[in-house]
Amino acid sequence: MTPPLDPTDPFTTIAPFYDLDFEDYDDDVSFYQSLAEYHGDTVLELGCGTGRVAVPLAQSGLKVTGVDINDAMLAVAKQRMGARKGLTLKRGDMTTLNLKQTYALVTVPLGGVQHLASVEEFADTIAVIARHLAPGGVAVVDIEAPHPDDFDPTPQPIVEHWTKPWADGGQVTKLVSVESRPAESIKDITWHFDVASKTGALRRMTTMFTFRTITLPEVTLAGRLAGLRTVAAFGDYEFSPFDTGAERMIVLLMHDDDALPPYSTLMSEDA
Repeated sequence: MTPPLDPTDPFTTIAPFYDLDFEDYDDDVSFYQSLAEYHGDTVLELGCGTGRVAVPLAQSGLKVTGVDINDAMLAVAKQRMGARKGLTLKRGDMTTLNLKQTYALVTVPLGGVQHLASVEEFADTIAVIARHLAPGGVAVVDIEAPHPDDFDPTPQPIVEHWTKPWADGGQVTKLVSVESRPAESIKDITWHFDVASKTGALRRMTTMFTFRTITLPEVTLAGRLAGLRTVAAFGDYEFSPFDTGAERMIVLLMHDDDALPPYSTLMSEDA
């Protein structure tokens, strides 16, 4: 069943500005392409948003299904893809999804799971991944690596992230504030987008959301409960092993009975 539209979803408000954050960011696309070369050309992306990853993957010849819960974000993805083939967009909830088919590559890019409200929803999402992962396929859960600041309850000041050109000669400025709740492993994040027209008229669009800190043992445990095992953890998109100081924690999971891939960071089949 398609979930009802929630007008209070934080990304409905800021969908028009979302790609300004990532307009030059495509570091992870080649990473997914490399995995698809080994595992197969069918891809399911959970939390596909505006199609930042899904569209270039489809353009490279992969058969991509992108799922997101937000209609406004999906509309941007559809516009970005245009009339080109190779991408199917669906509205759905990554915690309950059942498409009744499997894929060689299942991805949740760039912290998508960190927007989930609870550890239960995270575990449910890993179960959804397992349900849709084909035998011999690989799942990728890309997470912002835990950082000591995640556990500092001191509110951070509002910081200006950038100012960029906007429609009709105007400009938009993004400001961000963060407050951590260490006992719950959650950060409360506020984004302000100040949109100025060329005549000087100003309007502010504000959205607030939570962002969960997730550790590698949590991913491994959730995977184990769903019949998956962690086969690799990387700290970047160059396949560097995850370690202290890494900015990303990119966890790869496969079904328990699948053979380890050559890029596995585990030492043996028994690891």
